[in-house]
Amino acid sequence: MLSNVDKRVLELLSKQLLITKGELLVQLNVEKHNGSDISINRLREMGYIDKIESLGTCIVITQKGMRALGDFS
Repeated sequence: MLSNVDKRVLELLSKQLLITKGELLVQLNVEKHNGSDISINRLREMGYIDKIESLGTCIVITQKGMRALGDFS
């Protein structure tokens, strides 16, 4: 089961598709979400997001993550 923070991470990634971890954490902190770093790690372990190298290390949503987000919409 995904938490509200997990869902918000997936929503942000589905809109931007490519974002650095720092930018993602700043956005989540602005929205007052706690446990953002833990949520990112959990989603990565579940295969919903992944890291790629593109002008630095970025986070992207995977197809599995897009399907999971669709299940909760």
